[in-house]
Amino acid sequence: MKPAPSAPSEHPAGDRNGLFIGMVCGLLVFLMAARTPLDSDLWWHLRAGEETLRLGQPLLSDTLSYTRAGVDWVNHSWLAQVGMALLFRWAGFLGLGLAVAGLAAFSLGWVYRQMSGPPLWRAFLVILAALVVAPVWSARPQILSLVCLVAVNQIVLNVHRGRGKLFWLVPLFVLWSNLHGGYVLGLMLLGCELAGGLFERWMKQPGAPTGRALLRLGGWTLAAGVAVLVNPNGLDMWRIPFQTVGVQVLQQAIPEWASPDFHQAVQMPFLLMLAGLLGALALAGQRVRAGELLKVMFFAALGLSARRNFGPFALLALPLFSQVGWAVLARAADGLRGKGSKSAPRRDLPLGVQKVFNLTIVAVLALAAAIKVYAVTQPALVSMYERQNFPARAVEWLKAEQPQGRMFNAYEWGGYLTWRLPEYPVFVDGRTDLFGDEIIGEWLKIVNADDGWEASLEAWDVDLALLPPGYPLVRALESAGWMILYEDERAVVLGR
Repeated sequence: MKPAPSAPSEHPAGDRNGLFIGMVCGLLVFLMAARTPLDSDLWWHLRAGEETLRLGQPLLSDTLSYTRAGVDWVNHSWLAQVGMALLFRWAGFLGLGLAVAGLAAFSLGWVYRQMSGPPLWRAFLVILAALVVAPVWSARPQILSLVCLVAVNQIVLNVHRGRGKLFWLVPLFVLWSNLHGGYVLGLMLLGCELAGGLFERWMKQPGAPTGRALLRLGGWTLAAGVAVLVNPNGLDMWRIPFQTVGVQVLQQAIPEWASPDFHQAVQMPFLLMLAGLLGALALAGQRVRAGELLKVMFFAALGLSARRNFGPFALLALPLFSQVGWAVLARAADGLRGKGSKSAPRRDLPLGVQKVFNLTIVAVLALAAAIKVYAVTQPALVSMYERQNFPARAVEWLKAEQPQGRMFNAYEWGGYLTWRLPEYPVFVDGRTDLFGDEIIGEWLKIVNADDGWEASLEAWDVDLALLPPGYPLVRALESAGWMILYEDERAVVLGR
């Protein structure tokens, strides 16, 4: 691959505000990402991490449910789970909140360095991207996949600039495959770069990569795929992406796997970012590398198919968006100047005054970030949110009364129950790759009280049920003679 011009993030040294704007941007992202770390999947990750620490080896067979008890589990996030469990031991919810906000700011700060254009332009796009990525910022190993994806993109960009080594893909993918199954995103990125390079060479475009460069990229991509196997799951690690995507009921049962609903305000930034990028590409009049374009469009398509892919798209689209978007804005500014418009003379503050002003703003934002992450992770607030979103009081009753029998549970509460109520194995939790269509499909049939629900509960020897009061199954169980053992506005416990 032929060296490209200097890195986009390099700007004239005379820009006194560049570092200041970058720091402010990073602190704003941290403020946005600082939140109470309560996610439905957090709990089973913590439980699996604790089990790994207790056993002294990764948890590779299911011990958390009775529907998959003893079945092999491809635990692709074991290393991240250990880190989460240790962090929770040492610093509780404050540690988890700091980790989420810090990783969010780090990933977008890294992308900020990959972008081109003036600092204010890059900062504006980073904040827009933060709005896109925000829904997937949670205390889950998935957030580490976003960081790893940015790292892969950095390696590729460095190679195109003539100053990087593809060798670094191998240790990165070894680490990634032990942190989260999202490593497949990195392989997709490399595949898009390779396909784009082949297209440019086939079309004999100026600046197309040489055959040797393409062979090198293909070879290291293959090596990265092999490096994925360096983990406790072995060959099964190659199976996990297909095993997860192959679950047919994902879009029906799990919101993050559903296609976007742009009537919801929280999902609109993705549409705005995609529309802005397409408009800038049309107006910029610049030649874009085929690999770069294919990569961004491919991940945009993934985002349109499932909301959980908003984050990868935003992180990979920013460098291209900053380049073509600034070209459009610069051309528009030149046109205005050509029509006789005059820009106001620039009056900079004295250097000493400006430094004090900048440091004051950074200090205030840093203090605000520290206060927010501390406030949203206070035990009293966490407990309040926990009671609002999970069956905390019902769990307390179950612990005190200890009714006997297997318990059928709401899907969204499965992970919580594995952590707060480990003495009752669950019917299902958030490990979709483990339960698959068989169990999740059966769960849907039961909770909707569809034909055969009673036979399914009998087959699993279920004697208890912990559900939200509004589920159709609750009314069906009452009609079938089950008794309400406990009830509050959040949850109901029923027994035969």
